[in-house]
Amino acid sequence: MIFGRVAAVVAVAASALLVAPVSNAAPPDAQENVWMIESVTRPGDVWDQTNWAWDPEYPVIPHPRHNEDNQKWYISDDGGIRSVRYDWCVTSIDGKLAGRSCDGSHAQRWKGSSYDGYHSWLFELGDTGRCITHNGVYKELVLAACDADRSDQRWIIHRV
Repeated sequence: MIFGRVAAVVAVAASALLVAPVSNAAPPDAQENVWMIESVTRPGDVWDQTNWAWDPEYPVIPHPRHNEDNQKWYISDDGGIRSVRYDWCVTSIDGKLAGRSCDGSHAQRWKGSSYDGYHSWLFELGDTGRCITHNGVYKELVLAACDADRSDQRWIIHRV
């Protein structure tokens, strides 16, 4: 009698596993979406993760597009923006942007908001009121007070 109950419980548990949804689990080789982030103020300039020993080291700069992996990014739901080539996160260091090891700190948490219905975006550092700003070609991206009317703070995100 006990064996019959155990067998019934096992059968119910096994059938529950067969019909349980697995859509929440990502497949082991799930690919992350890859993005290129282009300037509205200077079309053709995209975010570029350098390996330059400047101050700060490894700045993120606007650079004419050349389609290499240092111009491609992963954007996560938790606000992190990570370089495809170097696996570094975009980090605010004294108001300048540079690549650093991802640590989940507030200096690496970005909030995107659409300026014009999902065409161009502002990237704010958390809730600081400071947004990523084009600072000139080959100069590190900087933070400045967010102002949606400034085209140098608006970015177009392209999936690649």
